[in-house]
Amino acid sequence: MVGEINTTNARIDMLTTITPYWNRPEQLKIWLQALRGAGNVNVQHLLIVRGTEEIPPDIMDVTNLRICKYQEGGNESIGHFHNIGAELADTEWIMKLDVDCLPHLHYFSSLIPILIAAKRREWFNGGMLYVNEQFSKMHLREDQRLDQATYNHIMSSRVSASASSYRHPAASNFICRRQDYLDLGGCPSEFKGYGWEDYAQLYMLERYQKQAEPLPGPVTLHNVTQRCRDEISRRKALELWHRDNNLCLLHRWHSGCTDVGYKTEQHNNRHVLWRYITVKRQEPIPG
Repeated sequence: MVGEINTTNARIDMLTTITPYWNRPEQLKIWLQALRGAGNVNVQHLLIVRGTEEIPPDIMDVTNLRICKYQEGGNESIGHFHNIGAELADTEWIMKLDVDCLPHLHYFSSLIPILIAAKRREWFNGGMLYVNEQFSKMHLREDQRLDQATYNHIMSSRVSASASSYRHPAASNFICRRQDYLDLGGCPSEFKGYGWEDYAQLYMLERYQKQAEPLPGPVTLHNVTQRCRDEISRRKALELWHRDNNLCLLHRWHSGCTDVGYKTEQHNNRHVLWRYITVKRQEPIPG
């Protein structure tokens, strides 16, 4: 069951970000601080709160924030919450935005013109830089505003600031038209917990935009992760960043998740992704 418990400000027509949340209070506070700085009249934020999580009392200081409570289940995938968010959104565009992914001051003001000019079926991947522990604790704290200068400093220091050997925008934060997402079926229900569901979402959107198979040639259980990452996810994240260098989110470092009961075996979700792509390759591409 989903129940909306609060809505601030007026209805927004352009973009809704979708953020599932549970058991990450420190990350939530820092994410909310980033949203306070990145507020944009064209963007609404939908926070889907699982279970009986406590919410900070100052949460409603964030412009255009909707909070929804989800009280069923216990092993739904992240994609399941994206599906809920797509149904609840009343904007043309939706965006996956995890609670550890931080938009800087001008992120949305840079993104909106690209969405306005987008072609039919076009979608985008909002990549992010994985910021290491040292830089996160120095520059991405609850008491700091993620302004342009901080963002530029981190991005110009990628060799020393990155927690990954891949020092460009990466990961999967789809930005697509809401109706496209719904018409294509959203995230498959077979996924559980988290992991690999984002690649299924990116695959379906890229197949629809290209009107062709985005992963030509053999796709196997052993190469499906790397092919989705390298040929769709990272490539699309770089494309958006090259269009406007403001369009990179910052992934704040955090220790490993302790909620291991919620996370299914990754091997199972990889099977789900491979089967999903195998079936889709045999179906006509929606026009």
